[in-house]
Amino acid sequence: HVGEMILVSGTSGTGKSALIQKGLGDPSANRGYIFASGKFEDKLLRPLSAFSDAMTCLAKCITVEHNKKGGLSSGGSSIATLIRDKIQNEFDEEDAEQLRRVLPGCAELLGARR
Repeated sequence: HVGEMILVSGTSGTGKSALIQKGLGDPSANRGYIFASGKFEDKLLRPLSAFSDAMTCLAKCITVEHNKKGGLSSGGSSIATLIRDKIQNEFDEEDAEQLRRVLPGCAELLGARR
C-alpha cells in the first residue's frame, strides 16, 4: 500500500531486524516494494541515526534503480527525478543543505547545491 510504514521497537539483540527482514523484506522485494531499515547507535551520539540509516537505505535503492535506467542527470519522470525536483522546489538552499547534513547518505537523491 502506498504511503504505509511499519515501525518496530524493542530491546537490542532480540532479533527484530532478522524477523522483519525474513517476514517482510524478502516477500516485499518480490512484489516490487522497498524494505528500508536503520539502526540506532547510541554510542555514536547520533540522535537520528536509525532514521538517517533508513533514509540512506531508501535513497540507495531509489538511486541504484534510477542509475540502471540512465542516471539522475538524464531527466525523465523516474521516481528519483520526481523526488529530487520536489525537494529542490519545496526547500530553499539553506534547508536543503540541512537535509544533506542530517542525511548524508541521501546527497545524490537530494540533488546538487544550487
